[in-house]
Amino acid sequence: MDEFLEEGVGFDVENPDGSQDIELQSLGARLKSLFTEYKDARRETEDEWIEDLRQFSGQYDPEILARLSEASGSRSKVFVGLSRTKVMAAYSRLIDLLFQSGDAFFGVQPTPRPKINPMKRAEMQQMLIQNIVQMGQGQPEEVIRQVLAENEERIRQGLQEQEERLSVMASEEMQKDIEDQLIEENTEQKMKEAILEACIFGSGAIKSGTVKIDKVQSYQRVEDEMGRSQYVMAMEEEARPEIESVSIFDLYPDPYCTSLADCSGMFRRHVLTRRQFRELADLPSFDSEIILSIVKDRRNGNHEEEDHERTRREIAGVVDHGDSRRFELLEYWGCIDGYDLQEVGVEFPEGSDLSQDFDANVWIVSGKVIKAALNPVKGYRIPYNIFPYERTPHQFWGVGVPRMMRDSQQTMNAATRIWLDNMALSSGPMVEVNTDLLAAGEDPTDLHPWRVFLRSGGDGSMPAVRYYQPVANANGLNQIIEIFRRFADETTSLPSYTHGEQTKSLNKTATGISMLMGAANVALKSTIKNIDDFLIRPMIESMFHFNMEFGTNERAKGDLKVVARGSTALVQKEVQSQRLLQFLSLVSNPMDSQLIDRGKLLRDIAQSMDIDPDEFIKSQEQLIAEQQALQQQMLAASGEGGQGLGPDGGMAPPDGVA
Repeated sequence: MDEFLEEGVGFDVENPDGSQDIELQSLGARLKSLFTEYKDARRETEDEWIEDLRQFSGQYDPEILARLSEASGSRSKVFVGLSRTKVMAAYSRLIDLLFQSGDAFFGVQPTPRPKINPMKRAEMQQMLIQNIVQMGQGQPEEVIRQVLAENEERIRQGLQEQEERLSVMASEEMQKDIEDQLIEENTEQKMKEAILEACIFGSGAIKSGTVKIDKVQSYQRVEDEMGRSQYVMAMEEEARPEIESVSIFDLYPDPYCTSLADCSGMFRRHVLTRRQFRELADLPSFDSEIILSIVKDRRNGNHEEEDHERTRREIAGVVDHGDSRRFELLEYWGCIDGYDLQEVGVEFPEGSDLSQDFDANVWIVSGKVIKAALNPVKGYRIPYNIFPYERTPHQFWGVGVPRMMRDSQQTMNAATRIWLDNMALSSGPMVEVNTDLLAAGEDPTDLHPWRVFLRSGGDGSMPAVRYYQPVANANGLNQIIEIFRRFADETTSLPSYTHGEQTKSLNKTATGISMLMGAANVALKSTIKNIDDFLIRPMIESMFHFNMEFGTNERAKGDLKVVARGSTALVQKEVQSQRLLQFLSLVSNPMDSQLIDRGKLLRDIAQSMDIDPDEFIKSQEQLIAEQQALQQQMLAASGEGGQGLGPDGGMAPPDGVA
């Protein structure tokens, strides 16, 4: 019993029916038991992720490899790596649409009717009234009041214009602050990691909304006792919004939820090195006494490797070196009873009803609570933004590219293996040898061109050596492979021409390619929309709340809203490019070309295709300089030939020409 108390597990009292009363366990033990329930419920989904990873890596499941090895003869084990090509095509298209357009993938805009601070509004209203009073200075008070009454609508419009101007300025300042914070957190790279996981496994995750304290190095100039100046490095602590890419293998949500909105709780599993775990003791919110005690007692850590960890290492080709000597922590976000939180040291505002459930954040190690706090995230219960590649109704996790084309991939693998085995079998004849008819010393296994077999007798009508040519079934197998390759295009909505295929039937004109790529983007619109709704908007909103609460830039605070631009940019680029190309084809005739600013049109087309127009289209200054140079050449040529300029400034006609 003492061992259980030392581990923080508590008492497990058995009821008459043999079950255990979980209410009598400690909070850490109950959360650990709840984690086991969540982990067991995720097991089936976890197995599907492992299949997706093997399919992406071009590896067979162990069961299939065992069957191929048991088959008689030397069987082919080739794997057609089409899944990786499709995944990287989807990933590249998403990255290109989100990050390569030159514009931010989000925007901060004022609300339709922005509201500002009442004190600031009163100040602006007073300034407008004072301006009108100064204009009527020297007039009787009754006249000034009449002027103010007549200009009431003008004051209201001026006040509204001032509010809109301040809101626009605040939105610009807020967007700059958020963009700067995203760059400092290397958010683009972290989003790319999450998007790649979404393409492979169907879901990706980014943590946002929490605050971290960064130690920033800076150099300050100081003077010593002798009056000499020198620079000394100083460490300054600065609060920043935290952005972190999280693997979905480390997240364990409530098994009954279908979205984060109805998720009652979520665990995240951390595996830290000894040093990382020891550094938690230096943070003020963690229980340093328990952490140091565990570090001292568990010299080799408490990490117990999960099945998916071992399998992922095998797929990656990483050799197992035995004990990892790491520490395993569980981070829980969800609802917890107020009395339980009070027992582990959480302080509540005066008058709080502790019989209610509170959104809390609890960290446990080996069943012991090392941190417990009320949820600090404003407006969000769980700070993990999990977004799907493609949503499935009534399911929490999304569907990725490998699972979409799994049947096609498996059929292509089987057909390709049969094709190779059949072609290898039919590459040469099979030989039947009657050894009774061969002369002594003849080796029937020695086959080469112009081989002569010597007979020792027997019936002359019976051949000593007979040849059979196996039938090659390449045509039928080729058709099967091609059919299921097209099935893969259809099920993933990623046609082969989007990642480099060139066929005779492909329309290779600029307009034709643009129309085909636009049609291929239809399926990606839903994926981009999922990223907008489940990742970009909540992530940027969490940073907006941070800047409104902790930011020092007062000009960036106002009545604002966050807009995700991923899907909008995709639609705009697709429609704009197609319409511009169609318009260019309509006005290419000589009659209409005189009415069109062709340079401006070409620039817009280049921008819609993510091409810098300044690199290819000449500027107006270059065109004027080239025209002047041409005129000078013509003048020089006319001077040498004895001809002059005509009355209109052009070339004079030759002699004898009217």
